[in-house]
Amino acid sequence: MADYTPNETGSQLFAEKMWLQGALITAVGYGAVLTLYVLAFYLLLSRLDRWNRQAHAIFLVYITVQFILATLFQASSARFTQLAFINNRDYPGGPGAYELAFFYIPVDMLGNIVYVLSNWFSDALLLWRCAVIYSTCRFPLWVIMGFPAVVMMGSVGSGIMYLLQVSTTSPFLPSSANFTIIDSSISLALNLMLTIMIVGRLVVYRFRLKTNFGLSVSQRDYTSVMAMLVESAGLYAAFSLFFIVPFALGSSVENIAFQALSQVQVIAPFLIIVRVSQGKAWSTSTALEITSASEGLGTLKDKVPMAQIQFACASGDDTSMPNAISHHPSVPNSDTTLTTEVV
Repeated sequence: MADYTPNETGSQLFAEKMWLQGALITAVGYGAVLTLYVLAFYLLLSRLDRWNRQAHAIFLVYITVQFILATLFQASSARFTQLAFINNRDYPGGPGAYELAFFYIPVDMLGNIVYVLSNWFSDALLLWRCAVIYSTCRFPLWVIMGFPAVVMMGSVGSGIMYLLQVSTTSPFLPSSANFTIIDSSISLALNLMLTIMIVGRLVVYRFRLKTNFGLSVSQRDYTSVMAMLVESAGLYAAFSLFFIVPFALGSSVENIAFQALSQVQVIAPFLIIVRVSQGKAWSTSTALEITSASEGLGTLKDKVPMAQIQFACASGDDTSMPNAISHHPSVPNSDTTLTTEVV
């Protein structure tokens, strides 16, 4: 069988494979972005008149802007891949060399710009979520969030420098100051910091609730492992690490990670907003609500044997069920009222 392999080195062919596979994975990631956008948009729109109308409207604008940015990046990636592998496939060194040499052309600069903008939006949302989760902390919020906010400003500055650099030269070529790795490192540091802070806070709440009262189903919605990963945008932090390590090592694997990261940094905040729209995300009053509910139920358990407790229907319409709590002589009426509200 004839061999039609291009006259290129093994490293050149490997780099081209990684770039092409990255473009395909990016398309898959965009499909996930589209699905989550439709779901989040529907949930937010359906609850727009129920509560917190202004916040839901802001979220609708946010996800729409992020979706537009993800769409522009996907279009840019597809077009640039076509230019490298189809229109200019005979460029000396192959498609990989073309992509390195023409990283600054308008169609690819579009992808770079929307990538940085999307990164800023994602970091800002995660910073806000961290502030919400720590809003009930005993320490002033500015003390806790001061340093992450400074790092966020550093990420904005390094992103601007990155765009200035790639507008004239490729970030994958040696230079005195490579702002691709600087910007990615600062963003990764910010995400890891916020991820650890958010997960740490939720782990503490989970431990306290489980130790003192046990975990109910509703409380696990806030403190489960899955909730922690979504709330902390752990997926984005993992992919950031997946990009920066091979990039720093000079491996062509970063061609996959860089393109996939563009969609992952949109998927992560979309998952958070879906939880917010479903009422499962941590809010400023969550800690007080679940702690008060647990303490109230724990007090009631000490006063009344569980065998004598009957709970009313959730709808509150069924009055035929006897309420053993209200007829128990050792339970004050105030405790009865509290238990009914908790349920």
